[in-house]
Amino acid sequence: ILLTFRIAEMTETNRAAHVDMLHPDLIWREPRVASSRVHISSTGRVPRPSPLHVQNSSSSTSSPSRSPLPLVPSSPLPSQRQRRTTLEDESAEYWKQNLYLLQERAPKPRLVCSSHAVDGCPPQYGREFHGLIDRPVADAMLSSVGEGAYLVRSSKRCPDAFTLCMFFDGRVFNYKLYFDGFHFVGEKRFDSMELLVADGLISMYMDKHAADYIQRMADEAIYEQSPYLQYQSAVDKPTKPRSDPRTHSFQSHTFRMIQFCDFCRNFLWGYVQQGVRCEDCGFAAHKKCAERCIPDCRPDSKYVKRMFGVDLTTFYLAHGTPVPPVVNSAIREVESRGMDVEGIYRVSGSHDQMEKLSKQFDTNHNVDLSIVEDIHTVCGLLKLYLRRLPQQLVPLSVYKALLAAFTANHATANEKIRACRKALDGLSEANTTTFYMLLMHLSRVAERADENKMTIENLATIFSPTVFYTGVLPCLPQQQHMLLHYLISNPRIVGPS
Repeated sequence: ILLTFRIAEMTETNRAAHVDMLHPDLIWREPRVASSRVHISSTGRVPRPSPLHVQNSSSSTSSPSRSPLPLVPSSPLPSQRQRRTTLEDESAEYWKQNLYLLQERAPKPRLVCSSHAVDGCPPQYGREFHGLIDRPVADAMLSSVGEGAYLVRSSKRCPDAFTLCMFFDGRVFNYKLYFDGFHFVGEKRFDSMELLVADGLISMYMDKHAADYIQRMADEAIYEQSPYLQYQSAVDKPTKPRSDPRTHSFQSHTFRMIQFCDFCRNFLWGYVQQGVRCEDCGFAAHKKCAERCIPDCRPDSKYVKRMFGVDLTTFYLAHGTPVPPVVNSAIREVESRGMDVEGIYRVSGSHDQMEKLSKQFDTNHNVDLSIVEDIHTVCGLLKLYLRRLPQQLVPLSVYKALLAAFTANHATANEKIRACRKALDGLSEANTTTFYMLLMHLSRVAERADENKMTIENLATIFSPTVFYTGVLPCLPQQQHMLLHYLISNPRIVGPS
């Protein structure tokens, strides 16, 4: 009777209150918690359960809520309908709450204030600064306050150096403290000392109670069950452009709200730079988990918002637009009112206006270039966009193959065309489409050379350094110019057969 009562009590109580009661070897062996079928919200993300409570279901058709310990079942065997619902929900996405619960139980910062104003206190510190005091004195002050206590003292060994002293797990820890506009003792930067100490206490608490689990959680994760892959499978449409496997563009990131790892499904602990996030698709993960992610990045328009400085394929996958709007708009405007302008693409435009227009395209992809009076500024905007691409329209590997095909001795002109087309197969769909549109445009500009004084030779000289990536080794400029001259004269080599 007592055992049954205890099981029922633990079932109805928030498991956060019982984390410290679990055996270290059992706390991480959480059984799968059945939930309702995954629902994709309008924002495109799979909703996460509230991190403050464990998912419990009160519906008669759901599996019974479970105790965190694998004890005797507290309810009768499920009915056939219950078993069917549970089987359907086995593939539902769920998040692992235990690291969040541990973070909630980590000691909180407790400031040990100086009893008096300290002369020469650095401006970045406040009441936590105690000046030049001995280590035993600092240790005694921290011990009297208890877990989470901290203070800052001057270092006796090194002038103008400061030490952060923290009390954790019955011990005093000393760290050399730095300030460059932000407080830091390692790679993370913090706006305040309190935030630095809070984040440090969490890290130390995690290392004490879950070091083994954290060490192996990425190794035990199954990518096929990752939230990222489940989400992509749910929202992927046949009409959405697909690409070859792409590597994630991970960057350290501070998540302002509660965040879980899209690889191992565990909580991202800490207050700043809790993990990394892909700039193209939003994949969020622990740093260690990110190292095990496969190259399966699928850019999302929610994250790829700007236009300048974004890879063509990334922009295409995110927005479904093979040719960026800035290229379309600039070419259309030049062909509308600039074909007879002398020195088109050679005369410089307003750099300040080009910068302003580029920011407008980054925030609003549809910008009316007809209101730009100077057509040379429109031309300069197109060249600026091409220069700022992470990689040129024709990357190094394709350029080398294309140059080899162009310079080889071919028996006929058709053989030369076939060899160049084969070399161009290495271009992505977005690069091919954009390159073809640019070549057709330059060909039409050259047809009006009598009026605009821009021959194919002139255009090739201007655009070849921007279009081709020839590597860091010196190359003969005339090779680039001759190759682009040939492609402008025969633009359909790049286009459809």
